[in-house]
Amino acid sequence: MTAVPEEAAHLVAAAKRLLDDEQTLASTADWMTEVAGPTVSGRPWSPTTLRRRLRNPAIAGLRENADGELVKGPAEPLIDRATFDALQELFRRNERGQGTKPKHVHYLSGGAGTCALCTRPLVPRSTANGGRGYVCEAEGCGKVRISAEPLDEYIGERVIARLSRPANLKRLAAVRDRLTADAEKAARFLDGLQGHKEELARAYGKRDLTLAEFKQAKAALDEERRAAMAWARRGKALEELPELTAEGLEAWWQDTAGREQRRTLVQLVVKEVRVGPATVRGSRRFDEGRFDIHWR
Repeated sequence: MTAVPEEAAHLVAAAKRLLDDEQTLASTADWMTEVAGPTVSGRPWSPTTLRRRLRNPAIAGLRENADGELVKGPAEPLIDRATFDALQELFRRNERGQGTKPKHVHYLSGGAGTCALCTRPLVPRSTANGGRGYVCEAEGCGKVRISAEPLDEYIGERVIARLSRPANLKRLAAVRDRLTADAEKAARFLDGLQGHKEELARAYGKRDLTLAEFKQAKAALDEERRAAMAWARRGKALEELPELTAEGLEAWWQDTAGREQRRTLVQLVVKEVRVGPATVRGSRRFDEGRFDIHWR
């Protein structure tokens, strides 16, 4: 019941990716195959294999007794009990969501969609009929609400049409290269993050820093880590883009790309979409006059 060192560290990191970084089980399984190599059977890690490994109480040094209770077992623990329990709750939530309609991925989330009246970002929200929408929730405004799926479909079509022009493809390539460089810089920061934290702890231990200064510096590092993780995820998404030709992009968009990949492309091309209020209250008609697209 001794951990395999080469696998143990990566399983701990996989748990962290699922809980702290909110990565999917599928993407984490791919990451395991990439950094840890195949499983002991010689196959790539699958979501099922990874979930089974992280559901095994032995990973937390536990075992199940005759009454079905988890008690201390003979295995060497890789994670603590709180982390193990958090993983089990995550898996239960995911299972409860299976069989439901796939979650809509909003192309304009994160600030790309804005209210034309107050210029504040629109927020993804559920609609009254169970669909998904974009809503202005800014104090003193709140006058814009629109169904997300037809708007996203319209924006996607405009993006592909725009990328049929060579000049726009060249501009897209420059944006992609710049963001890829930023993602690589973020990855280097994450690689050295543990060293930064250890240096900070030594400075506090030697009383070069007060407790308040230590907490402030640690909070700053944590904020940099969150930003770097976001850039690193974007870099991963950029790697999944096809060759930047008009024909290649259109075929990829229609036949291959998932919604997350489509969102990545949309937000590389679209700087902002300002959405105005409906011209007729309660109208379900798709009105192209409500939108003003600002391109990168």
